[in-house]
Amino acid sequence: MPASDAACRVAIVGGGPAGCAAALALLQRGLDGVTLIEAGDYGRPRIGESLPPDTRDLLIRLGLWVAFQQQGHDPCLGSCSAWGDDQLGYNDFISSPHGSGWHLDRRRFERWLADEAVGRGADLITKTRLQTLEASANGFRLHLRDNTAQRLLHADYLIDASGGHARVARQLGARLLELDQLICVYGFFTRPAAVTASRLTLLEAVEYGWWYRASLPDDQLCIALACDLPELRRLRANDWQYWLTLLAGTRHTASNLEGHGFHPARMQATPAPSGRLDRVMGARWLAVGDAATRFDPLTARGVHKALEDGLAAADVIIGWQANDPDPAQVYGRQIRERYEEFRQMRRYLYAQERRWPDAAFWQERQRLV
Repeated sequence: MPASDAACRVAIVGGGPAGCAAALALLQRGLDGVTLIEAGDYGRPRIGESLPPDTRDLLIRLGLWVAFQQQGHDPCLGSCSAWGDDQLGYNDFISSPHGSGWHLDRRRFERWLADEAVGRGADLITKTRLQTLEASANGFRLHLRDNTAQRLLHADYLIDASGGHARVARQLGARLLELDQLICVYGFFTRPAAVTASRLTLLEAVEYGWWYRASLPDDQLCIALACDLPELRRLRANDWQYWLTLLAGTRHTASNLEGHGFHPARMQATPAPSGRLDRVMGARWLAVGDAATRFDPLTARGVHKALEDGLAAADVIIGWQANDPDPAQVYGRQIRERYEEFRQMRRYLYAQERRWPDAAFWQERQRLV
């Protein structure tokens, strides 16, 4: 932990993929004095398991590709889905010029990113939350708290990588604009030794939402239910027994689970609404990753977007230091354009499912179409 009134050049609130990518990119550009502030300690399970093939280009730009290959994450060869039809359709990565994607051990992936940032010169503060902040003409004064005390940190520039809560941006007056109330309830299983892990992710639409299934390293299997918050409460799907009953009623997601060990204590519910901030930057600060824009997990672009934003954030900070506003303008335009592309894709994907026109979940999404 820094001294009670320490200073840094750039403070990054959030030590996930977006924050670590920003730190790594800044250090690549020769900027020192980068501090990462992470609320946890990388010990809890992290959600978001699939990495698309084109993320390879971002890892290369961050100087991480060779080291990433040595991490041993399982390959993902594509996806299959029962969407708009009871039968499975397939989307293989065999046609991708980037090769296969990956099924991540997300907790290990984020710990590795943080270690890489520290190894290149970043300061990392864990188990510490931002309480309040004060802006001034020459930077920010951050009030931080760990388990024992409150500390102060002055930063010339500030990056909000705090995820969907957007803790920094909201304290600076930005507002969250959400499209829905989607929430994902994750359950975890252990595969029997005799069962071979699937290299495909699976999606299955149901009347009340959709299910997701993906293999993880170390003989683990992740299954998630995505539905809106009112439907979650009606179905009592945050209770593992009701969740398992709903899972058993699926045609594809529950297949071949015989012998798998289920872990009720590891279940977790994570809000996953689509949305954006009404503004993603201001004087000497900007938001990246889910703090700036949240994409429906159906698109499987969360980690990719985080790394992309982190790289762009470094350009913005370097530009501000040189009194060059162009990188910030480019970043703002890219965020707007990418979010509009996401909204169009979201409308298209949900429009493909017409089997339950009277169901509340699908009515809400057809309304957007």
